[in-house]
Amino acid sequence: MKSDGVIMFSPKIEKRSSKIEGLGLFAKEKIFRGEIIWTFTTGTVKVIAVDEFENLPKDEKQMWIDHCYQMGDKFYMDVDDARLMNHSCEPNIMDNPNDGKATLVAARDIKKDEELTWNYLPYMNPYQSFPCYCGSRYCVGTVKKGAVVKSTQIKIEQW
Repeated sequence: MKSDGVIMFSPKIEKRSSKIEGLGLFAKEKIFRGEIIWTFTTGTVKVIAVDEFENLPKDEKQMWIDHCYQMGDKFYMDVDDARLMNHSCEPNIMDNPNDGKATLVAARDIKKDEELTWNYLPYMNPYQSFPCYCGSRYCVGTVKKGAVVKSTQIKIEQW
């Protein structure tokens, strides 16, 4: 999982065709709740300030619109396979509660061959909106900035 001090994706993960959207990431074997899935490093994510975005060339700006997420006053774009992690309104991956937004971990045990999903909603950029195909009973219908999962009944086990 480590290469020259950079944490990569868990070796338990592979790319496959997804029923949610295009390609996705799937468990090659069982992944246990709390296992590290991915960690932010400067080699895995591009970062620009929101005010820099307006000065980008048209093609580059569109790439950021299609693929970036927002935290505070910065846009982030994955340049590794994290970009293939599809959205779900009932995800099985979450931000590690012990280190903030720098590491993604399994929110629950994930079965072999199950797709890994993450909740995009808290991080949507204001320029992007798309239909949600997650199939969750709590589905928002359209993934966009400000959207809220339909029910507050979603319960993730206490860490």
